[in-house]
Amino acid sequence: MNKYSEISIVIPTFCPGPIIKKCLKSLPKNADIMIVDNGNDVELESILNEQKHKIRHFKLGDIGLSKSFNFALKNAKFEKILITQPDVTFEENTIIELINASEKYKDAGLIAPVVYESAQRNAYDSILDLKLSKNYEILNIKKKNKINTQPSGDFCVEAVNATAMLLKKSDLEAIGGWDEKIYIFLEDIDLCLRLRKKSFSILKVKNAVVYHVGFGSSKPENKKKSLLLRNWHYCWSSLYFKHKHNKKKDFIKYFLKTILKYFLKIIVNLLLLRFSKFELNLIRFRACINYLTIRRSNFRL
Repeated sequence: MNKYSEISIVIPTFCPGPIIKKCLKSLPKNADIMIVDNGNDVELESILNEQKHKIRHFKLGDIGLSKSFNFALKNAKFEKILITQPDVTFEENTIIELINASEKYKDAGLIAPVVYESAQRNAYDSILDLKLSKNYEILNIKKKNKINTQPSGDFCVEAVNATAMLLKKSDLEAIGGWDEKIYIFLEDIDLCLRLRKKSFSILKVKNAVVYHVGFGSSKPENKKKSLLLRNWHYCWSSLYFKHKHNKKKDFIKYFLKTILKYFLKIIVNLLLLRFSKFELNLIRFRACINYLTIRRSNFRL
């Protein structure tokens, strides 16, 4: 049996525009492809109707990434699930390399390709570095410097983002899937951390390569809206993530530092008449207030 026919590919979308065509073109036509549509986009439906792939299109409304992934988990036809994004394209053998790696490395809970920022292969994606305590509390998260040389082989990392990742349905069910309190941002890092707590490793496969446009999954007319949403939700998710994975006193310190920083930036940018930066920091400040009061990631524009 063709290995492509034993995998479910999941693409969450929110009004991606024509960029998703390149993504679909790079995917095998006999794979089970699930589009989890958060935007109920008429243009997307038209694009999907043109494709020759086996596509299942689910219009769920604006439910966010974590709920989209959990929906896909419940409805995936196969044990192996490949998560990716509409602004990602795959090299020809990448998916086979990922599948082969999952069969070779039995203790890997998540297998990811090497991600390039452009077709020129001029830089790898930054690998996330999680500094953890003995109890897996998050002490710090930072991006390591970009790697410009090819690694000698497959390598383990502490965490990856959801640009592209191959997982097993049974492993995901064992950790309870994605945390649905997170609408977007850090849901992937939270998943990596919980997999590691269950003694699963996170693996990058040298010969599996994808290309990521970055911030390309929204139409141009949605760019400002997308920017405001991203800033609100990144701030909210960061607070939630810190609260979930840290000691209470460390979270309180982080929260006070964060809300004070944005409050001061609001004042400074207003006085300097820098209204775009004022608006961004006001959005971030509102996210802090939301987390302090109702603790629900419910901001939409």
